[in-house]
Amino acid sequence: MTDRLGGYWLGARLDRGGQVVVREAYDESGGRHALGVPCLPDADARIRLAASAEAAALVRSLSVARVTAVCLDGEPPYLVSEYIEGPTLRQVVRLHGPYSGDDLYRLATATATALAAVHEAGATHGALTPDKIVLGGEGPRLVGLGLSGDGGGPPADVQAWGRLLVFAAYGPEEPGDGGERFDRLLRGLVAAALRRDPERRPSARQLLMSLLDAPPSQQGRLLPPEPVDDPPLGARAEAVHATLSPAEQDLVPDVFLRLVGVDSEGADTVVTVGRDELVAGRAADEVAAIEGVLAAYGKAGLIEEPPAIAHAALLRAWPRLREWLDGERAGLAVHRELAEAARRWEAGGRGESLLFQGEPLDRALAWAAGGRRRVTLSAGEQTFLDAGLALTRRETRRHARRRRTATAGLLSVAMVAVLLALWQRGVADGRLDETMARVAASRAEAVRVADPVTARKLGLAAWLLAPIPESRRALTAPDPAVEVFADPHAGPRTLHAITADGATLAALDEGTLRLYDVASGRLVTTTGGPAQSVRAMAWSPDGATLALVGVDRSYLYDPRTGEMGRPFGRGLGTPGEQSAWFSPGGGLLFAAARQSGERWAWDLRARRAAYVGEYAVIGPGDRLALVFDGRRSQIRRSGKASPAPWLDRMPWEYTTFAPDGVRVAIAEETGIQIYGLDGVPTHNSRYRPSPGHLRFSWDGRLLVSTDSDRVRVWRLDHGTQIADRRVPASVDRQAQAAISADGRWLRVLAGRGTVLTIDLAAPAAPARPEVWVCERYGPLTAEEWGRHLPEVPYQQTC
Repeated sequence: MTDRLGGYWLGARLDRGGQVVVREAYDESGGRHALGVPCLPDADARIRLAASAEAAALVRSLSVARVTAVCLDGEPPYLVSEYIEGPTLRQVVRLHGPYSGDDLYRLATATATALAAVHEAGATHGALTPDKIVLGGEGPRLVGLGLSGDGGGPPADVQAWGRLLVFAAYGPEEPGDGGERFDRLLRGLVAAALRRDPERRPSARQLLMSLLDAPPSQQGRLLPPEPVDDPPLGARAEAVHATLSPAEQDLVPDVFLRLVGVDSEGADTVVTVGRDELVAGRAADEVAAIEGVLAAYGKAGLIEEPPAIAHAALLRAWPRLREWLDGERAGLAVHRELAEAARRWEAGGRGESLLFQGEPLDRALAWAAGGRRRVTLSAGEQTFLDAGLALTRRETRRHARRRRTATAGLLSVAMVAVLLALWQRGVADGRLDETMARVAASRAEAVRVADPVTARKLGLAAWLLAPIPESRRALTAPDPAVEVFADPHAGPRTLHAITADGATLAALDEGTLRLYDVASGRLVTTTGGPAQSVRAMAWSPDGATLALVGVDRSYLYDPRTGEMGRPFGRGLGTPGEQSAWFSPGGGLLFAAARQSGERWAWDLRARRAAYVGEYAVIGPGDRLALVFDGRRSQIRRSGKASPAPWLDRMPWEYTTFAPDGVRVAIAEETGIQIYGLDGVPTHNSRYRPSPGHLRFSWDGRLLVSTDSDRVRVWRLDHGTQIADRRVPASVDRQAQAAISADGRWLRVLAGRGTVLTIDLAAPAAPARPEVWVCERYGPLTAEEWGRHLPEVPYQQTC
């Protein structure tokens, strides 16, 4: 079996039941599934399976894992169904012992319910065993439907149900003298199900109706004996990422992207590399960090030895890796070519004949300067590129000297020869200018995410060096970000928070609190922070108060008086990704730590804890709240609660109220939807993709979504996306969106205190961009030129 089947990426094997192999699988969006591959020895078996699969796809029951896709025409054929998280019945009995009493009734009822639904849809299971019952968070679920033909029809399923109950009650040992573990009703039903004559066995519905008459069957669901710990691949990878040191986290994308290649059809594929490729030419601290990354992900079963991604499904299952790939995919082949060439050059004694020249060098320089986002060049790769560029410049000068010498010695030759020599010199010089223009254009793209202003200046420099297509694209690249401010004192541990209107940025680093005016970049205030370490900061909605959440207490800072209030309430003791936020009316302060699940709310007016043990999202003016509690979720207004079961399974952390207080936007796995408070969608379609935290504009006409390294904006009146831009990534927090009161400017606080200003009015492209860049931003200074284009002699750009 390959790493992919159809549109599904394959993970670990789940089951080898009989002639069927079942594997964990992920679709292109990262959704988790179970994919079964049956063994079909002949055409008759394929016909029987086709009929069984067609019927299985019609089954609709909360007790049965739904069949979502059937492909029997390919090689190999396969079926796809819901993935149910949890242990199998066999695993539970092996680890915790047999069932008895009410639990045995609940198991019998749930499995009989599943079989009845299957049979009423005209399907059969055909391979019911303890491995085909999964104890999930919602109760027992029947899996593996549609993979075994008819298997003897419904009577065979009923007999298998009887054996299943015997296993649940006695374990792997056969019933003997250890005592009777069934009561009279269950003993009779199991005996009837196990009759030799199929005609005398009851139907699944008859079993179910008999069980429903027994009171123990009505007393709740059968849940796993311990919390379900069956995270998808992406969650496992993210959990490992959270345990790494900052130095190791910085190198995780470098490691994983070097383990991804491109196949002959241009699709992603996993590759095996030598450990030396990952560490060659790196400093000792980087080598240690890479070794730490390999060890951590190896222990989690996500990286194998020699270094390779253990399951290709991780390329789609892990959102963070998927984002990295989206930004790097076009250059993966170029980087692999570069890495292999650099190793050959080093092994061959650094001979000039092994260096890149001409088009390969141009391609590698363009990728290294601007095509990459997360891959860090090793010292060996950078040295290899620098040597190739130096050789090109030497060769250009050498050819120019030769042509001048030849021209001086041939003054008596016809003028046409002189003109030819001059033309050849021009070709060589022009080619060098074009190479330098490509480098400048690539570096413009490299800095565009974090610094759109410098990117525009570098695009202009590229255009002036040589008016080639690459420099034209760099100069005219559409970008809604028009300004940038970066905290000049930002370090790896600096905390930042921006006001709701985007006017003021707070930065706390090593006990010093600084406030900046974002528009001018001016430092407004410098003062001391609290004595204890601060985990998170947040501005009140009116920008009049800054909350600082410490390790065990919290503080309120008033920027008008410069006073830090007395400590109150709680803090966040757990390290990792922490956040704090105010309710829309400013009366409540919330704080949360993602990894530990720690979360609290503090009523600032009543000076006491609020929503203890609850997950609440507060509406405008703090007048109502959504309280998330599965099917028992509520809407609370003025102390009165009304049920809101439609919030079951909705993600509270990705829910926000619209300013009108009668709509909420929720970022679900399938996209962002806007609901009325009755749970009815107010829009015909969802907004996709669904990346993370949401924010409405002040007038409710715009919806902004941010995750760790991207911002997207939709106009709700006509349902179109008006902005989609990458932002500098943050390791441990989401980007924060702030919108000016007039709705014109969106400011996004991203990694390391970078604030991008995005123009939401979508101005028309300037007719003469080279003039517009100079008029708006001025020239690329000599200092900026030397920092970004050290290989190219300085030229005035404006």
